[in-house]
Amino acid sequence: MEKTYCVSCNDVLREDEVRYAFDDPYCQCCFDEGYVYCSRCDGLVGRGDAHTDSNGDHFCCDCWDEEYDDNCPNNPHVSIADRTLIIELSRNWLLGKRTNRSLLKINKNDSMLPKIRDKIGLVEQPIYLFGLKDRDEYDISASNNLMDSVKEFTFLNILDWKVTEGVGCNRLGISLSLRQNNFSEIFNLIRQISRLAVKEVA
Repeated sequence: MEKTYCVSCNDVLREDEVRYAFDDPYCQCCFDEGYVYCSRCDGLVGRGDAHTDSNGDHFCCDCWDEEYDDNCPNNPHVSIADRTLIIELSRNWLLGKRTNRSLLKINKNDSMLPKIRDKIGLVEQPIYLFGLKDRDEYDISASNNLMDSVKEFTFLNILDWKVTEGVGCNRLGISLSLRQNNFSEIFNLIRQISRLAVKEVA
């Protein structure tokens, strides 16, 4: 079996010790020293590139600009999915109702993920979607709380997808080939995960 090494300290890593950052393997210590998650979009950011507010929360450049940059446009582009969410929130506020429905969180730098988010629409239990490069080791990276649902979906639909456990919670990484060639299956997988998550919370 081929060994995996931390790209920073070169230590040999067991499978359950590997933390990936932009497809590079790290040990937990080196990962924590080099990376943080954005407090707003949950995207992975290098510590040297992250902005930190007075509360110690970290932000990626895009979220920092949206939150703190006075030069941000007053009339930015709004996607169909964002518009739907804004309308629903506004209507519920006028009716005095609260809603838990929201949009999937995505890595907006990937051209296919906004299409998936727009097609899925509002969900009760959002997950964070990110794109993966094609790798021999896996096709999908799922956080621990999503693993059973993903494995059940691939088994029931007779899909030969390699699934590995990722970090965090409610995080789903999808390889480029699946995003390009299996859009329908990926769409159904995300719908099922959201539906099952609702049942677990209820």
